[in-house]
Amino acid sequence: MAGHTYLRTHDLSSEHLALDLEAAVAEIHAQVREPEDRRAVTLARHDGLNIVLVHLRAGAALDEHAAAGPVTVHVLDGHAQVTVGGESVDAPTGWLVALGAGVRHSVRTDEGATILLTVSQPQP
Repeated sequence: MAGHTYLRTHDLSSEHLALDLEAAVAEIHAQVREPEDRRAVTLARHDGLNIVLVHLRAGAALDEHAAAGPVTVHVLDGHAQVTVGGESVDAPTGWLVALGAGVRHSVRTDEGATILLTVSQPQP
């Protein structure tokens, strides 16, 4: 499996944005196609804050990387493993893993998972 697709982005240009996560998860599940290993949609973006919904197919991974700001990985369905500093955190549905700025990490799933990533980039 290889490749991924980003669906759409909602820029937060007003006071708030309300999204139905259940509907977003159902939509992203319906749109993953072979040979994609993942599909992602940025649900909201504003002043360095990015909220990204990612569906990983069974066996898929987000390779090791780091973000300039703090990150959260919230498992909405399925089961993921978040590796930080060589230690793997088992993250089933409902778990949230929070990481500090610059912390190298990877995410993988054997059975498939949908995760909500929140990434906060430092502002100049």
